[in-house]
Amino acid sequence: MRLGRMLILVAIVLVVVLGLVFVLSSTIGGGGGDVTPTPEVVLNHVVVLAQPVSRGERLTAEKLTSFEFPQERIPPTMFTDVTTVVGKIARFDMGAGTFLTQSMVLDDPGQLDTATGSDHALLIPPGMVAFPIPISRFSSVAWGLQRGDRVNVIATLLFVDLDTQFQTLLPNETSAIVPPGQSLLLTVESEEGEGAVAVDSEFAGDLNNLVATIISAGQVGRVGRAELDSVLNQPFYLVPSEFAQRPRLVSQTVMQNVVVLQMGTFPLPEDEAAVQPTPDPNDPNAQAQAQNQAAAEAEAAAVETPPPDIITLIVSPQDAVTLNYLLYSGAELTLALRSASDTSTTPTQAVTLQFLLDTYQIPVPTRLPYGLTPRLDVLLPPVLENDIPTTPRP
Repeated sequence: MRLGRMLILVAIVLVVVLGLVFVLSSTIGGGGGDVTPTPEVVLNHVVVLAQPVSRGERLTAEKLTSFEFPQERIPPTMFTDVTTVVGKIARFDMGAGTFLTQSMVLDDPGQLDTATGSDHALLIPPGMVAFPIPISRFSSVAWGLQRGDRVNVIATLLFVDLDTQFQTLLPNETSAIVPPGQSLLLTVESEEGEGAVAVDSEFAGDLNNLVATIISAGQVGRVGRAELDSVLNQPFYLVPSEFAQRPRLVSQTVMQNVVVLQMGTFPLPEDEAAVQPTPDPNDPNAQAQAQNQAAAEAEAAAVETPPPDIITLIVSPQDAVTLNYLLYSGAELTLALRSASDTSTTPTQAVTLQFLLDTYQIPVPTRLPYGLTPRLDVLLPPVLENDIPTTPRP
């Protein structure tokens, strides 16, 4: 009997527990309250570039596409209709997939110059300017410089001595001054010893009123100096053996860590090739035009391009004035390529003949009673076998 009662009590407890669990799960699981519905997302189209475009290119329908985007996340500056963008001008180079905004396009090509200027000006930092200088294969590191390289500018000048008042090259030339009077007339003695030139008495009085005449001796009468010979104890007047003095050479680094903006001539707008649209593979005319275009480009590339003769550097305004003065003064400018990771500046000393002799311990040769033969007045490089032109065989 006890066992039966125990089973009945256990069954009653289980039923009560299951009932409570059902009631609690219904209440907590959302049985009591309304569920808030999810708001519907409104989508709209935004205009995107389907193909890359270059600066100044007119946008066509083939280069544009659109994507759906949540309306609430679309700024007012973005385009939502492709037709409103067709015909506009790209303000700068853009790649495929770029979301277009009103600041990226222009209505008139003439606005390009006033809006952004050239693309090269975007590479110049504020406070700096671009300045061109002529180059050769030697002065431009064998034409190995490219945009973005950093270089040092070395200036080489020739100095001469000048007369401070005349501002002319020394030595000066001598001249003679003939005073007014009878000495201004050139007389020739006749056989009888009398002068062949007769002067009227009335004209002879006017000779004293004439201005003195300067007779120049030219380069023959150069100003020299007097020296006393120690052996003969006689003074000699020495004049230069050469008509012009020898200039004195000096080289020095004038600028360091200068950035190269352009190697060679900048391409003109009309010379830049326009971006061609992708030809339709199903259109035979488009394929023929593409082949002709490729052949024309290959032919143009086959034409030998002359080497660059000018380079444009990014310098400060003061350095630009310095370069301008050096160019017009006849100085030779040479560029030295720097390491791409080196931005330091190293002080350098100006190199003259005296500096060369002292720093590198080059002795001045002693005058000996013997010498080399044949006589050498000019240094000539050795002639190599590969440098000798050979006559082609018939």
